[in-house]
Amino acid sequence: MMSFESFVRLGWSFFRTVLRGLFPRRSQLPRFEAQYRPDGVLSTAAPEVSVQDGAQRCFACGACDVAALERGEFGALGPLGPMGFVVGVSRQAGIDLGVADELPAGLLQALTEACPVRVPFVPLVDLVRRRRAEAECFALAPASHARPPR
Repeated sequence: MMSFESFVRLGWSFFRTVLRGLFPRRSQLPRFEAQYRPDGVLSTAAPEVSVQDGAQRCFACGACDVAALERGEFGALGPLGPMGFVVGVSRQAGIDLGVADELPAGLLQALTEACPVRVPFVPLVDLVRRRRAEAECFALAPASHARPPR
């Protein structure tokens, strides 16, 4: 059986929940993204979401690895190869996604063509480079400037 105190607390929580639903509040999503962006949280910006959707289609078949091996450029997108690169980007696996500054001409387009689900390697590499630049910027920023806006 419920005690009177428990009943009052439950009623008060219900009343607060209903009251909060009546008055719209501004979204906390921009603040959340600003706070966790340096940690690599995925963005909800439309251009990045479309690239991330393309990467998340990957089902790790290995066709891009085979294409990279045939071209002799397996390590161009990192030590785990193209498939490990895509899986790391799309799943935020926390692995080093080191991309060479200069990639062989046509490699990314060839990998996209070899992929059965057409993972967009060109925008994906651009996204990773942008994220790395942002992370370096956050790492160099003083703590007072790295805080999210309130």
